[in-house]
Amino acid sequence: MTALAAAGSAAVVQAAGTDAWGAVRRAVARWFGRGDPARERAELARLDRTDANLAGTEGELGRRLRDDEQISWRTRFEIALDDLDDGMRAGLADELRALVDELGDLNSRGRTVVGQVTASGPGGQAVVGDVRNYGNPVNIAEMHGDVRFGHPSPPDPNEG
Repeated sequence: MTALAAAGSAAVVQAAGTDAWGAVRRAVARWFGRGDPARERAELARLDRTDANLAGTEGELGRRLRDDEQISWRTRFEIALDDLDDGMRAGLADELRALVDELGDLNSRGRTVVGQVTASGPGGQAVVGDVRNYGNPVNIAEMHGDVRFGHPSPPDPNEG
């Protein structure tokens, strides 16, 4: 259950501040709410605080805040699962596994980042910076450097 809770918390934190956030936010609130509208509203408020806490954070501070939020959400998922009898726990764990898969799909569609792309030829582009791809196929014939998925690294202060 700990690994499942960790996967759920990672998905929540990865989605914060992305185009996937709205769908992730609603899905997580529904999972915690379990049909109780008041509980669901409370979870939406918690999720909004997470998003606000992580907004615009970069560098070491951003990493620490993301780690803190991930620990907090992992603990919330663990408590939610621990507070149930075995039968209900198994059912809710299955729902969380499905939710984690769904959140992974949402996050991958809303957050593919490719840094420093150069392309040439008809319809080609030369780009320095970030290219966000929302689920469209990308063909790379030749690449020099790295491809990173997730938050891009902040630029070195010497780079401007």
